[in-house]
Amino acid sequence: MVPAGTPQFELPDALVTPGFVDGHTHFTMWALNRRRVDLATTPTREAALAKVAAASLVQGWVQGQGWDANRWPTPPDRHALDAVQPGPVYLDSLDVHAAWVNTAALAAAGITRETPDPFGGRIVRDAAGEPTGLLLERAVELMTPLLPQPPDLVLEEAVQEAQAEAHRLGVTGIHNMEGSRALDTFRRLEVSRLLRLRVLFHPPVESLPDLVARGIRSGSGSGWLTIGGVKMFLDGSLGSRTAWMLDPYEGTRDRGMAITSAEEARAAVDTAARSGIAATIHAIGDAAVRRALDLLSGAPRAAVPHRIEHFQCVHPQDLDRAAAAGVVVSMQPAHLLTDIPLVDRHWGGRGAGAYAFRSLLRRRTAMVFGSDVPVASIDPREGVYAALERRGRGGGPADGWRPEEKLGFEDTVRCYTLGAAVAGGVDHRRGTLAPGRDADLVAWEVDPEAEQGSGDAFRAGHAVLTVVAGEVMMQV
Repeated sequence: MVPAGTPQFELPDALVTPGFVDGHTHFTMWALNRRRVDLATTPTREAALAKVAAASLVQGWVQGQGWDANRWPTPPDRHALDAVQPGPVYLDSLDVHAAWVNTAALAAAGITRETPDPFGGRIVRDAAGEPTGLLLERAVELMTPLLPQPPDLVLEEAVQEAQAEAHRLGVTGIHNMEGSRALDTFRRLEVSRLLRLRVLFHPPVESLPDLVARGIRSGSGSGWLTIGGVKMFLDGSLGSRTAWMLDPYEGTRDRGMAITSAEEARAAVDTAARSGIAATIHAIGDAAVRRALDLLSGAPRAAVPHRIEHFQCVHPQDLDRAAAAGVVVSMQPAHLLTDIPLVDRHWGGRGAGAYAFRSLLRRRTAMVFGSDVPVASIDPREGVYAALERRGRGGGPADGWRPEEKLGFEDTVRCYTLGAAVAGGVDHRRGTLAPGRDADLVAWEVDPEAEQGSGDAFRAGHAVLTVVAGEVMMQV
């Protein structure tokens, strides 16, 4: 039955799966960051500063991403950057919910002691009231309009390089959360037949009026580039302690922060739903998760399901609600590798509702797994390892953190494959290996122990063949 000329591959020991789809990416940001100062591997502030000192100005700025002050005894401040770079410096944090800048950057943005905190953001200040150079959440937006943007050709080249890396790692599709410039880039690559990842694109909520005016609905597009739901933020992140909580962080009076008001969020969800557009809501803290569930429960459905991104800390009373409302939850297992000590330190016993994979699966919650790249690696082996083992960077706890929430191998793979197809409204075409389905698949060279639930075994393996739409994208 195989047509003549069809390529055949003899891989008798390979494990073949549907193509892995990363359910939460910032792909063009990652593509550009691969060319910028990478601070994700720097264990100390001193090591980060050394990398910044060695960097050259590009379009008049030094830009980078990946610093994590949770591991530093001394917090980031502008004076440390001033000592190594006189020109403006802008550095996104690992979770991309804070920025570390120097005095030249603050001056360029006109940020002074008199500058008020924007709603949903905070300019961190010293005892004298002066900005320290640390901007949280929407305070970052005071700086970002000044950052130089690369030419279109440079961005396209960076995305193609990142696409090849994704194929090497067994990734055949992404659910991407970025702005109009990223969408335009993907469109140009598609027209040139250079886009070879399936992209479900979630535009920012700021683009909602334009989407409505142009009659663009969720699910519109092509087999390569499809519109998802509008992305909105309800809170920040755990790493920056801006995730919005029902009760204060352990040992403090701080509950994090709501990034969007209830009235603004409700208006956006209602407007989108009336126009056939799904909502894609960022919610990490248990207060934000509860509000997201309140907003989406009963909302009219679109061609692509409503979804909640991260769903990281969930109050026990809310664990049943996503399944009952038909809402997809998009989670990032690889965040466990760094978050275990932070959850214990900041949330204490509430951590029982954090990364509650098995509890949610037992309730038949629709789940899709991703990385949040560049926050974590796009390599799906890291996420699979985390879901199976629930052990941190140092390998502990030995039996796994809250081991009752571990998943089995097939359930984990399903969250990257069929779960992603359900979240994209294409489970009738993708997500499984079956006659008539799109030929998106990956062959893996892994120890058979992986299929028995060994995260270490899968992490040690690698993809040997990646196929998208029947076309070989990578072969070892």
